[in-house]
Amino acid sequence: MSKYICAVCGYNELSYPQWDKDGFPTYEICSCCGFESGFDDDAKDNPESIEEYRIRWLSKGANWFSSSKPKPLNWNLAVQLKRINVDISM
Repeated sequence: MSKYICAVCGYNELSYPQWDKDGFPTYEICSCCGFESGFDDDAKDNPESIEEYRIRWLSKGANWFSSSKPKPLNWNLAVQLKRINVDISM
């Protein structure tokens, strides 16, 4: 089975793409940052862009979201974010 990369945090173990080939959200929830396509980016009261969600998640400590899927033992946030061209090494 193919794995997909989260547009917010670069986690590369999503089971489904966050949007389908026509651009519709799949409501896939990232185990790492908790972003849910079609919900967090389309909430009526407070929709956030991918960048806004990422900034908020990072500013709160970039905590692992899922309680059912444990954080990988060799998890490295900086390496993960580089998958989506975000550099936090500065």
